[in-house]
Amino acid sequence: MLKKIFTLLLVSCSFAASAQFGIEANYGSNGSYDPSYNGFTHFGAGISYDFDETFGTKLDFGMDEFSIQNDLRGMKTGVSNLRVTAQGVVNLTNLADSRAFYNKFNILAHGGAGISILNSDIPEYKNTDHLLNLVIGITPRYEVGENFYLTADFSAIANVSQHYFFNGELSYDGAANSFTGLMYNATIGIAYKFGGR
Repeated sequence: MLKKIFTLLLVSCSFAASAQFGIEANYGSNGSYDPSYNGFTHFGAGISYDFDETFGTKLDFGMDEFSIQNDLRGMKTGVSNLRVTAQGVVNLTNLADSRAFYNKFNILAHGGAGISILNSDIPEYKNTDHLLNLVIGITPRYEVGENFYLTADFSAIANVSQHYFFNGELSYDGAANSFTGLMYNATIGIAYKFGGR
């Protein structure tokens, strides 16, 4: 029994030693599909955890503002969207060639699910949308210093059970009805990994 516990402790310590925490931040554009919109009003940040050189996870959040010309009201209206998402991360470059881990440039893929809070800026719409978000994206990154990276990212986000259009108007007239809102982020950012490789 003690031998099994000791072996388990050794495996756990080895796993922890190979793991690596990191932080990231990004800024850039966001956009929606319907109604069509794009603007530079996205900010995001996150905490990452690498299990090994190829696989990891991260918890990130994003803030987006949408302001779209509303012909019904003769002015710009929109929504604010705040999301938190848990995602899995795969180093595609290293997956293709394990020696590529030591290259300065690599490409990551990420995807996961989380929650979003969406609010309309139209005064009469005071209810808050609580949504499920689904995220998938790709992140090229370049190591400019030890464990310090410049990043670019493109992510597509689906907001499940959304009740406000991105221009702030309700998606229904009468009985409540929801839809899946599609949006994207295209950003540049920085990332830092704590500890050695």
